[in-house]
Amino acid sequence: MPMPVRRSSRRAAEVLLWLLGGLALLAGATSAWTVWERYRLERQEHTPPPEGMVLIPAGWFWMGTDDPKAAPDERPLRRVFVPAFYMDRTEVTNRDFRRFKPGHAYPEGADDLPVTHVFKHEAEAFARWAGKRLPSAAEWEKAARGTDGRQYPWGNEFDTNRCNLRPRDFITGEGIRICEITNAALRGKLPVGSFPDGASPYGCLDMCGNVWEWVSDVHRDDTWFGLLGEPQERGVLRGGAYGYSPRAGATWHQAFEPLNATCNDTGFRCAQDTVVKRD
Repeated sequence: MPMPVRRSSRRAAEVLLWLLGGLALLAGATSAWTVWERYRLERQEHTPPPEGMVLIPAGWFWMGTDDPKAAPDERPLRRVFVPAFYMDRTEVTNRDFRRFKPGHAYPEGADDLPVTHVFKHEAEAFARWAGKRLPSAAEWEKAARGTDGRQYPWGNEFDTNRCNLRPRDFITGEGIRICEITNAALRGKLPVGSFPDGASPYGCLDMCGNVWEWVSDVHRDDTWFGLLGEPQERGVLRGGAYGYSPRAGATWHQAFEPLNATCNDTGFRCAQDTVVKRD
């Protein structure tokens, strides 16, 4: 003879079903709201960008890569939504940084070179002083590659005439000639904007090569460096630099450095929240 179902058990099951149904409705409503909010952001009109900046419109773009040789943090290729923002057209220069930090010293004639030897917190401090901020990794990548998932700011094929990046791989030795080793790797940093033909779809310059650029993201390393002790947080760098191979300059590639690192090939550019036009 089957055991009778207790009323309390039946009531508990009904309450559970009611809660699950409510959560499903809430999830559906949240999803619908997210779709609507993204639609609204895409249709907003914004005031013209401040001088020296470009507008990166709201919308979806392809972030990352499906390259099997890429690091786990760089995979897979996926669609990401980014609200509109303004982005510096070029990297911050020595001249710019001296306005913020009068004691900033650099060689004569280097006014228009990208500022380097900058801690991440110094880059953040400059950005706050300028009324800006560091871009996120997603913002940086969208500004560099647009919406079509291209490998470099100008397209899918590497072109040494469009960027300050060495054209061959020192590690594999593929195609290396002495003239190439002494070309990009030894000429070092160049004035910002030296490669107008290397502009991104939105008009940003030097997003492939010249110097690495700090972004706002922080990478927590629980594996490689973490094996040596406590997992440490490291800053994220994008864009590659003059002494690196084309792979480092790919729009999806990222590197990591300690937050207190200062290098001769690491600088930054700033982003800023947009201002919506009012009727």
